Amino acid sequence: MSLLPFLAVTFGAGALSLLIRRPRPSAIVGIAGLVASVVLALTIQRDEPFSLAGGSIAGSDYARLFLALGAAAGVLVAIVGVATTWSRNLPGTTLLVLGAAGFALGALDPRTAVLGATAGAVVGVLVLLTGPRSERGVIVAARELRSLVLAGVLALAAAAAIVAPATATRIDPAIVGLAYVAFAAATAIRFGAIPFNLWTARVADAAPDVGLPLVAAWTPAAFATVALTWTATSIVPIGEQLSLERGLVVVVAAASIMLGTAFAFRDDDLAGIVGWSIVADGGFVLLGLAAFDPAAWGPARVWLLALVVSKTAFAGWAGAMRATFGTGRVAELGGWATRAPILAVALLAILVAGVGWPGMAAFGARDALIGLVLDRPFATLLLAAGLASVFYYGRLVTVGVSRASDAVDAVARSEARLPSRPPGAESPEPRSRLRRRVMTWRANRTSVAGAAVLVLGALAVAVSGGGLGVVAAAGTQPPVPAPAPVASGVPGSSGPPVGSAAPARSIGPSPSNGAGAPGAEPPTPSG
Repeated sequence: MSLLPFLAVTFGAGALSLLIRRPRPSAIVGIAGLVASVVLALTIQRDEPFSLAGGSIAGSDYARLFLALGAAAGVLVAIVGVATTWSRNLPGTTLLVLGAAGFALGALDPRTAVLGATAGAVVGVLVLLTGPRSERGVIVAARELRSLVLAGVLALAAAAAIVAPATATRIDPAIVGLAYVAFAAATAIRFGAIPFNLWTARVADAAPDVGLPLVAAWTPAAFATVALTWTATSIVPIGEQLSLERGLVVVVAAASIMLGTAFAFRDDDLAGIVGWSIVADGGFVLLGLAAFDPAAWGPARVWLLALVVSKTAFAGWAGAMRATFGTGRVAELGGWATRAPILAVALLAILVAGVGWPGMAAFGARDALIGLVLDRPFATLLLAAGLASVFYYGRLVTVGVSRASDAVDAVARSEARLPSRPPGAESPEPRSRLRRRVMTWRANRTSVAGAAVLVLGALAVAVSGGGLGVVAAAGTQPPVPAPAPVASGVPGSSGPPVGSAAPARSIGPSPSNGAGAPGAEPPTPSG
């Protein structure tokens, strides 16, 4: 099945959920739409392009997995939100973001894909406008929109300058370099990479915990997928080395990995730790843009999937922790693990998914991306910086098994224990029955949130480990447009003109690197 049914449901249900003013019907429509989106996403197949909104769009294995994981994670995060700090716009916004991501991942023209990814990010800002910190959210949303517009303009200008490699006329190397730097800078802005990290701290402070990954991980990941495809199909085949420009991207990536990890370790707020961890892991995506090697294609996209799912689980865990203990300050959470064992197990799963282990797909992808852009000893240092994420996870574990803090003790003392009705007692009045149900929900809602976070953690481990067909989907080549008519080119030449939609060369990983699907076609030499 094509992308069209998925797009119809996500856009339709998402818009309806946001238009409904009453919270409960809005949530029901949104969550039902997310469940339907999971089913429809799993039916997406690699098919022939079809026309939509004046452009061509086609399904792919990677789009199927990306969208299915996004919809499944959206259902689980919505459950966490219902049980903790609810964000009214979350289900509907998630649907619209996934619809825009599906459009961006399926669009064959990079300019159309950039517009789709940027539109999804703009819609994602809606999660900043609800919740307990909505006043600050309005200010942060306005600043976030400015950064989104800047990133979108840079990427759109780059994609317009170089749509596909030109064979009839040589492109000025300066234009190629500027276009590449512009798209890479746009991707860095979207991930809040150093030195574009100021917006990340603001978003982490203003967004509800359950809404943070949608703004800071899923929408940047869709944008980064477009950037990776454009670089591999439009920049690399031209043959320019762009050593200086790529070196600059590597510097930004390395700074983001090292400083993001350090800031995550030092931050005392759970939302801040989640935000900085996304900045650090986003640095490895930038390494994929700087590699200029077909072997980076699969690992970069594997890492993107592991990033979005593991950080969604991490943010859901932070939201459940804040709702359970009434605080998100690490210093006030001493002994939390003994009071919330489900969340303790979930954090261990998130640690395994986020840090990885030799033999896991995400661990190998990170190692491969570093090895493709750096030599020893710099590669070793950057790998150590990536593995240093174990320290901020370990800090949370250490605090959890330490002496119980006053906040944790207060929660333990105030836990409601509902007395059972003695035999022969009369049935309670309707008002008492309603009160009893409310008390039962309040007593069990943290357990519901913990169970949903635990499922998210298990899903993150499966993706990071290479399950669910992650490696095969990440290694497949993207759909490409049909060749442009020869008659439109320069007289006497056999290739298309500058800016035409020429057939992209193969960029899939070679069988030797282990990142591609079995039986995948070997890449055509580029450059």
